[in-house]
Amino acid sequence: MDLQLTLHRILTAPTPAALWELYGTLLAAGAEEPLLETVTAFHDYLSDLQSKATARQFSEIASLLDIGAVGGVALQNLVGTGREADGGRDLLNRFLLGTASESLMVAASRQYIKAWQAELHAVHCQAAWFLAGALWRLAGAGGGLAAGERWARIEGLLAPARDPAVANEEKALLLGRTFQLVLLSRLIDLAQGAGEAAR
Repeated sequence: MDLQLTLHRILTAPTPAALWELYGTLLAAGAEEPLLETVTAFHDYLSDLQSKATARQFSEIASLLDIGAVGGVALQNLVGTGREADGGRDLLNRFLLGTASESLMVAASRQYIKAWQAELHAVHCQAAWFLAGALWRLAGAGGGLAAGERWARIEGLLAPARDPAVANEEKALLLGRTFQLVLLSRLIDLAQGAGEAAR
């Protein structure tokens, strides 16, 4: 399997099938648990969405999860080493903690996607729970934020996903985008570790 091609699919139109491929590659490469847990949680979230949405709704959500330029920069840094990889990690950490309003603006512009049933609320809350822990660890690795401020930013980012009044499609876009960025950050960690081991 071509890792770069699979990553491109996950960054532009993620599906459970693409995450399955990535999971197998990472297991074979001996990836560590935080990365494998992220792939598993993203797979489970997309699988739940897919099972509860029509094919058209899921395809629209998946196609809207294109993180574009940020993904391109991160992929370039992922295959780099040393300072380039550090720069990519810094970019992702800043992006992870500062994208709530941008993600919601993207979601708000996509009102043509039909709302889903109320039962999806629990699916979104479960994903937000996982992502809160993942973001906490990533933000702590970057340093520079007091614990209270770090939690306030994470809570602010994920609050729409836990709000029953927010439309399901907006929650899916916010959480899907956040999963993509956490996954990228974990992959950059893996690339950095491989680069250090090769020296």
